[in-house]
Amino acid sequence: MPIDVDNLWLFRIVHINNVEHILRNGIVAPNSELADADYINIGDSTLIGQRSDYPVKIEGYGNLGDFVPFYFGPLSPMLLNIKTGHRGISQTHQSEIVYICCRFNSIVINCNQWCFTDGHAKAVITEFFNHAEDLDHVDWEIVGKRYWNNTEEDFDRMRRKQAEFLVRDYVPVQCIEYIIVFNEEMRQIVRDIVNLSGLNIPVSANPENNYYY
Repeated sequence: MPIDVDNLWLFRIVHINNVEHILRNGIVAPNSELADADYINIGDSTLIGQRSDYPVKIEGYGNLGDFVPFYFGPLSPMLLNIKTGHRGISQTHQSEIVYICCRFNSIVINCNQWCFTDGHAKAVITEFFNHAEDLDHVDWEIVGKRYWNNTEEDFDRMRRKQAEFLVRDYVPVQCIEYIIVFNEEMRQIVRDIVNLSGLNIPVSANPENNYYY
């Protein structure tokens, strides 16, 4: 089945304290000289460090640390680990986590180099692609699921859930079309940040209860 790229959304989760810098400067890859020195990382700090020099499996594409990562769907395993503190990850209340949402086509038009995976980027069996016609390699059913745990019938669900879209170096502010937050209180806070930045980006509080655990 062909993928409707006109309506394909990409999701990046960030700490709310990073939003002001992102709305002023765009989303910058960790290895970039333009990266925010005060950026608050969320998730597995060990994994973040390992990604810095882990090669992208496409010749000439550099390392994962050269790219800004997005997910194809909400409710990632990483978000659940951030909520629970599972696997030694620093626990953060979900109210502090914000979704930055971009459209696939906007990224393709405005960003020079991108690629995507069929699962967690650091998994040995994961494959990388850089053509839109290969989007059918993504498991679209699982990336949209709230429940994605591995089962006896399918030991690979969690890897596929974490398929990534990766943008080299930098995503400009003009690609940010939507922001999703935890609740109405956080919506007011982020709306103020958006307004102070002189932008007109819609902010929604957990639409259809489908973005937070």
